[in-house]
This record gives sequence, C-alpha cells and structure tokens, in this order.
Amino acid sequence: MKRRLLSAAGIVLLGSVAGFAVVALEQATKPKPELPTLLPEGALLSIEARDFASLLHDWNTSEVKRVWLSGDNHAAFITSRLFGRLSQAQDEFSAAAGLPTDDALLEQVAGEESCLGLYDIGNLEFVYVTRIDRQQIEKTSLWQTRGKFEQRTEAGTGFYVRKDADSSRTAAFAAVNGWLILGTREDLVAGVLDRIAGTAAHSLADEGWYADAIKQAAKGEADGARGDLHMVLNLNKIVPSPYFRTYWIQNNITEMKQYTSAVSDLFRSAQSYREERVLVRRAALADTAQGNATALAAMAPEDAAFYVAQATPDPESVLESLRSNLLEMKTERLDSASSIAPAETVAENAGSGSQLDVVIDRAPAAAPHVDAFQPLRILLHAQEPEGSLEVFTTRAVRDGVFVSLQTAMVVSSPHNWDESAVCMALTQALLPGLTTAELGVHWEKRSNGAGDYLALDGAVPLFLKVNEGQMLLSNDADLLEKLIARSKVNATGDKAGVTYMAFFRHAQEQNNFRLLMAQLDLSAHRNGADQQAGSAEEHAPAFFSKNVASLSRAFSKVASERVEEEARSDKVIQTVTYHWSR
Repeated sequence: MKRRLLSAAGIVLLGSVAGFAVVALEQATKPKPELPTLLPEGALLSIEARDFASLLHDWNTSEVKRVWLSGDNHAAFITSRLFGRLSQAQDEFSAAAGLPTDDALLEQVAGEESCLGLYDIGNLEFVYVTRIDRQQIEKTSLWQTRGKFEQRTEAGTGFYVRKDADSSRTAAFAAVNGWLILGTREDLVAGVLDRIAGTAAHSLADEGWYADAIKQAAKGEADGARGDLHMVLNLNKIVPSPYFRTYWIQNNITEMKQYTSAVSDLFRSAQSYREERVLVRRAALADTAQGNATALAAMAPEDAAFYVAQATPDPESVLESLRSNLLEMKTERLDSASSIAPAETVAENAGSGSQLDVVIDRAPAAAPHVDAFQPLRILLHAQEPEGSLEVFTTRAVRDGVFVSLQTAMVVSSPHNWDESAVCMALTQALLPGLTTAELGVHWEKRSNGAGDYLALDGAVPLFLKVNEGQMLLSNDADLLEKLIARSKVNATGDKAGVTYMAFFRHAQEQNNFRLLMAQLDLSAHRNGADQQAGSAEEHAPAFFSKNVASLSRAFSKVASERVEEEARSDKVIQTVTYHWSR
C-alpha cells in the first residue's frame, strides 16, 4: 500500500513537473511582443530601449554627466523657463505619487526592454512600460507605498491610482507578467493592461502614420536592425504644437512642416555613437537633389575645422552663403579697408550758403535702390549650381590670444564659368561697401605650385580661381591653394547618393573654439550688447565663452562629428556619427 502511495505521488509530481516544463517552454518559445503593440493609440511619439537600465547606468557613471553638471551650460539651463516648467511638473508628479519622483526612483524602475509613449507635450502625459523582475518591483519605493493609492481592476489585473487635488496630476502603476507599467493617466495604464491581456484589438503600432514610418525606415536601413534607442515621432501632430514652436532649438518650423513622421535609431559602441534618421515627406517631390556631395567634400583640406557640402543647392542659398561668408563688409573688414577710404566725408544734409533759396517743404526725391548683388545673382541662376562646398579653418595668432577664421567656397556647375563675368559680378558686389573710387577692387594674377589664381589688389583679402565648371573663392590665399591642389587629386567621392555632408573636427578645434568664443563675448561687451547692470540675468555666465564653451568641455572626448544626408522624393535619410577619442 505504501509503495502504491509513493508511486502515485511520484507520478503526480512528475506530471506537475512536466506541466510546468511545458508552460515554461511555451513562454520561452512564445515571441516577445513588440513594445508599441502594448501602448494605446494616440501617442505623439514613442521611445524604445533595448536595455534602459544599462543606458541609465552608463549615463550616471559617465564623465560627460559629471563635467556637464558642474559646468556653465548646466548653470544657465537650470535658470531657463523650460527647466522651471519641468521642475514644476516633477514636483506635481511627486505630490500625486506621494513620494519623490527623482533619480533614485528612476533607477529603481529602470528595467531592460522599455518603451515610453508621450501623449501630450504641454501636460507631459505619458505611459512607460518596462520588463523587470517581480522581486525588483517589490523593492521599489513605489510598490512599498501602494497603500496610499486607490486600487482599480482592468482585464483581471489590479492596478493603483493616486491623484493630487491641487495640481490635478495623476500617478498610476501596475505590475503583471514581468512588466511594470507607470503612467500619468489612469486610462493609459488600463489600456496597456488590456493589450497585455489581449482584450484590446488596436494599439499605437496599428496606427497608419506609425506603420508607414516603420515601413519607410526599414527601406532606408542597411540591415533593418534597431538601435539601443529607437524613437518614432508623429510630426503631423508635434510640429503644430505651440510647445514645439517655443522650445524646438533648431528654429526651422517651416522646414519641418514638409514631414509627416520620423524614425531615429541610436547605435552605440566604444568608438562611436551613430544615429540613423528617416524623415518621411508629406508628399513625394518631383524634383530632389541630384549629384554626389562627397565629390566636393573630398576637396576640403584634412586640417579643415568644419566643412559642409551640398548637392544641387538653390542659387539664392548659394548667394546668401557667399555674402555672409566672404562678400559682406563686416566691421572688422571695413576697419582693415579704411586706409583706402575717402579721407573726408560731408554730412548728407549739412547744407551751404548757396542753398538759401532751396525749397525745404518738399521731401527730396529718394534715390533708387540698387542691388549690388544682382549681377552675381543673375550669374548664379544662369550657371545652375550642381554643388557647393563651404570650408572653414582657424588659426591662432598673437601668441594664441586671438583666433582668426579663414573661409572658402567652391561652387560647381554643369557649365563652364566665365572668369571675366565672375570678376565683374564680384567687383559690383564689393564696390558699394568698399570704395567710391574703385580702389582695391581690381584683380591681379598670382601663381604657386598648385596653379594660377586671381587676388584683389586692395586691403580686403579675396582670392579667386575659375577652373572650368568650378568657381573657388576664399579670403585666405593658403586655403585657396590647398583647395586648388586637392581639386586635382580628389575628383570623385566614394559614397554615391549622398546629397549633403558636413564634418566638424572637435578635438582639433577645442582650444581655438574656446578662444574664438571669448573673442565674441568681448566684442559684444565692447559694442554694448552685454546685459545691463541690475537686470535679472546680470549674473548669468557669458553666452559664448562660458555657456557654449562649457558644453564643448563636457564633450571633450568627442573627436569629430559627421553628418550625411540622402534626399529622396519620399523621404530624407540622415546619418549622424560622433567619433570618440581613444
């Protein structure tokens, strides 16, 4: 009898083990749900992380964070209106949850696979889902204070809700099947529970804009892999938001209106951070940029501080770049040209004894306005530019106290440039701001090992080389000579289809960059552009030499930044790569 009981117990035990094994095998082989399928519809954006806890740990232990928190850029940020609004919202969420919603809580609730859905920018309404062990959940201060919350039930699972009467903020959370769900709205947390239980049919992933964005991004990626961070944005709803218009630092709202959605993936390694972006156009364009920007980018000298190459640029944008970089008579350049300016000037309305009988109760006829840049504009439109390159180099002078900036531009065309027409258009553009006697606006030929080129004979430095379909212009002879030499060696680029390319050598330029920032602040102070004494911001750090320079120090280990863009008719594909110093 005893043997029979033992045998029966053994059979039951083996059956139970087998049952548990089958369930465990089913759970192991069951595909994990895509996190956006757990989010309710209506999100403006979603951010997924492969391992949020690791990302948070890397940030909290990084040198970048330590330096940034102690720097002037952070000091200026915590006095900003944006920081004030975020701090107020954090305090309100803390009151709603009944405990501090600080860094300590964030570390406690940071799991592995994680996803955040943002539903309202102004009110910061979101839901957060993360995979985390039950034992770890029960150790969090949020779980341990659940007695302060009201309990609700959704899809057979209990969850907790607490509301702050003063701010009307809500804090809600739930834990089920290895998932922790946090939200600022009761319905969002309940919606996630419905989708985990399979009682809700539709999710964020089913929305048309989201599915189309993912489809377009998959076509643009080389292997379809997702990064350590994966973000999808509904630009149709984000761009019209007044909060976006107020706080979007790029300040290019008009340009952003052409896109309906965007997808961004961040890939991290010890040597680099790479961000892959896809921006989906609102409507396919008939005409897009053609050509290869890498062919022009290859002309930039290896020691260039910064360069940007663009395929099929708009002639008006090329003219604007020429004016701002090389042709507009800035104050310092006017000072350098003062030696050839007229020695004496007469006040326009001073008058004289011979004008006693002149009628003064009628306004004088206004002189017609003449656009000095019109000949250059006409020339650029006729040449139909197929590419442009802007190059900037820096040079420390006067024992490293001051930094000078050298600039050059290359404009390529399918038509050969007429050297005499170029010289005439440039001369007409320079005349009004330089001289009334046509002094210093004549071109003379120079030669070096790289070839012949032209130079202005006056105090304003400007150097020109016309080489069939290329026009090269610079305010520094050495830089122009380097471009001429490289134009003969680097005839083509190695990446077809790239319509925009920019590169910044941060490690090389850090010191000169900070010196230049100091010069800008000093110039602003001399011109009376600094804050008036007694103003609310009189103790704020100087914008360039302190605020911006401290951001450069925080990222001192970033050796360089490269941006590549491919403009297609239906989307724009961008790759931004940060290389780290070893």
